[in-house]
Amino acid sequence: MSIDRHFRRYRRLLVLASVLALAPLSIPAATATGTEDPLPFVEGTQTVAAYDYDNVIREKIEVQVPTDGDADGVPDRVTIDVIRPGEAAEAGIKVPVIMQASPYYGAFYSPSEFDGKGVRQVYGGVLDNYFVPRGYAVVFADLAGTFRATGCDDVGAQREIAGTKAVVDWLNGRAKGFTTAGAPATANWSTGQTGMIGVSWNGTIANAVASTGVEGLKTIVPIAAISSWYDYTRSDGIANDGHIGYLHNFVNNKKSPNCNAQTAVLEEQSDSATGNYSKWWDPRNYNLNAKKVKASVYVVHGLADENVKTRQFGQWWDQLAANNVPRKIFLHRDQHIDPIDFGQMWLDRLHPWFDYWLQGLQNGVMDTPMATVQQDDGTFTEESTWPAAAARQTRLRLGTGSPLSITSSGQPTNDLTAVNPTSADSGQALFLSEILPEQTRLSGTASISLKFKADKPATGIQVRLVDYGTAARYSGRDYEVDQVCYGDGDNSDTGCEDHTENALTTSDAAVVTHNNADAGHWRTPYRREKLVPGRWYDLRIKLNTDDVTFAAGHRIGVAVTAEPDLNASNPETDPTDIWGSAERRPSGPVTVTVDPLRSFLTAPLSGGIPTLRPETDDRPAQTRELAGSDRTARPAAPTKSAPFRLAQPEPEKDPRKLMQEFIEASK
Repeated sequence: MSIDRHFRRYRRLLVLASVLALAPLSIPAATATGTEDPLPFVEGTQTVAAYDYDNVIREKIEVQVPTDGDADGVPDRVTIDVIRPGEAAEAGIKVPVIMQASPYYGAFYSPSEFDGKGVRQVYGGVLDNYFVPRGYAVVFADLAGTFRATGCDDVGAQREIAGTKAVVDWLNGRAKGFTTAGAPATANWSTGQTGMIGVSWNGTIANAVASTGVEGLKTIVPIAAISSWYDYTRSDGIANDGHIGYLHNFVNNKKSPNCNAQTAVLEEQSDSATGNYSKWWDPRNYNLNAKKVKASVYVVHGLADENVKTRQFGQWWDQLAANNVPRKIFLHRDQHIDPIDFGQMWLDRLHPWFDYWLQGLQNGVMDTPMATVQQDDGTFTEESTWPAAAARQTRLRLGTGSPLSITSSGQPTNDLTAVNPTSADSGQALFLSEILPEQTRLSGTASISLKFKADKPATGIQVRLVDYGTAARYSGRDYEVDQVCYGDGDNSDTGCEDHTENALTTSDAAVVTHNNADAGHWRTPYRREKLVPGRWYDLRIKLNTDDVTFAAGHRIGVAVTAEPDLNASNPETDPTDIWGSAERRPSGPVTVTVDPLRSFLTAPLSGGIPTLRPETDDRPAQTRELAGSDRTARPAAPTKSAPFRLAQPEPEKDPRKLMQEFIEASK
């Protein structure tokens, strides 16, 4: 055989191998049962409810972890609860696993939910009720250092990741497990094919474990999940003081004095005093290891989520795309919620996803549209790709007028004041487009580049992108009194959830996306610097990811406000701070001046924009100008009978309340 033929054959084998690597493992009936009989829970290319939930097997297993987080000289263990179909076990049929790992199982439980052997009998949600009768096992896992797991939690880093990864390893015969009696336990009932799912922290750990590339993890469904803990606890250098310590103290199982002492250590290492990024955050930044992801990913996020902000899924999605990870996305208009609120329409998407990636059923799910996006009226549209295929990064100069000065009151601004185009408050600079002749869509992540100067050595700057125009917009969720049952159940675990619907409110404007930044991090997130009063600086603020359509007749607006130095939450002397041991951090009002001629909005846009021509793929972004660079060309002033109205509620600013919402969403 010639060298050329050898090479061509080798290349074909490489191509075949790459295709097979992206495809789920098919599990023929003969492999699962030892016979050629069809699996009882498979009809055609989907699983069906063939098993009785009353006959499920529940087990408590302790999985050994290769860490010793509490430094007691004994390898840590994480506790898992297994719920699997009893009829499958009787017939010798192996089943795949859907796993939800969480730090919260100790926070929301009642002793009545456990039997005499300590095996949990009741879990909230519908995962087990819906999927176990359809030929799946469902596993609930405690994170290392939480509830019934030993070791110490480390808030998103190596111990959490290693502990949950060990469960995937155990399901594939690579880690040790033990029964409640201490006897060795194996997952000989499982095919090893594992998927992870969860909301908030529970979805975050799915991202984390996928970023290790662990074998056997075939898919994850991260819902309202974090991809970078720095960006969750910080806003472009602005720190929520005490955030890491609060979360560690809440989930820590408190069994070990070593763990209790680590709360203060973790908070100190997170460096709330400066808001700086450091290598301490790297293990908690899963975007850095997206290239290792072997699992497929189904991203779910609410576009109104002000807790785990949309930037979290946006940057994760971009990394997944860059590394050709098989993926889909489900975007809704709600806040920090579980998509089961959307009922059967969500299960109709989740079910075939798991069937394909975990059961190996060739149902064509990867041939269906990549994205499901909810509109303001509550309807959903399907997209062949996301961000929208027609969206192009387009650069808009904020204006050509003279520099504008804005003065903060010394308190954080609110949305209503900041974006009200008739406000006489000097604490805003507002830039407006002309009236849109046709609709314009933003799909993806926008950013603002500001040329600014300040009269104090520290300030925050917030930018809001606004849709101006009267319309009925999403304003929250209506929770009805009736319930819908999505799976089999019993008297104590019904598998039922509240039925909910979108609430719409007529408003004059909506804050589409925003972000708040510490101007002292203008050069790098690694170091906070004092500003030289009167010196011009360049600050780039990446806005939260979004997908929104500006209707014809509306206007696009950019509102810029000066914010207090939020890193000065503790005004006492701090020798670790950039202000030094002899200074107090500055506080009170600050004046920021913005030069619109040298400031730009860059956004992924499609459709019609006044004085704007979207870029093409083969030429640089076009620079166009928003029509108004000062307080001109504004809508008519509101009257007392028709005050200026915003659709969405004011975002919560209290970090303690945000953290509690983060916790509650994971229940």
